[in-house]
Amino acid sequence: FLNDGEYTTRFEQMLAELLGCKHAVAVTNGTSALFLALVGSGIGPGDEVIVPDITFIATANAVALAGAKPVLVDVDPKTLNISPAGLEQSITSHTKAVIPVHVSGRPADMPAILSIAAKHDLIVIEDAAEALLSKLNKKCLGTFGQAGIISFSPNKTITTGQGGVILLDEDTLEVRLRELKDQGRPTRGTG
Repeated sequence: FLNDGEYTTRFEQMLAELLGCKHAVAVTNGTSALFLALVGSGIGPGDEVIVPDITFIATANAVALAGAKPVLVDVDPKTLNISPAGLEQSITSHTKAVIPVHVSGRPADMPAILSIAAKHDLIVIEDAAEALLSKLNKKCLGTFGQAGIISFSPNKTITTGQGGVILLDEDTLEVRLRELKDQGRPTRGTG
């Protein structure tokens, strides 16, 4: 099939098992994965989403596509990943989420980011576009937050020509993501 079908389902199941999460939802590309993870999590107009200032533009573009405002935060010059101190200083009453980016497969400081997010009731969506099978404390990047994404564009660890996947454990969000990616249908079919 050129789109969802038996092989896509098998690919999703294999990825979920390999990466250690409950669900993997395949989509057209990494930007779509970020966008759907944001919208599926309720992010929209009036919301702010914190992103690092060193990343591919798609990270901020996905936030803007969702109708939210990307807020750029400095990175730690040693890791090139988002600075936890900068993250905490940038939180406002409009901040609803943070997207740590695991630059070139190097892990962001997820323990610190998750702690700050819990303290401020923020959603964490990991941009692990370049981090397939990269780990932090034996856990795959992209599986720490509410959702994480991986890209399969031609310059990534593996490629499907184009493509992306959303990684998550929450059943309700998985159903919502499938509805969003398939014209409101929670399961495949002609509707």
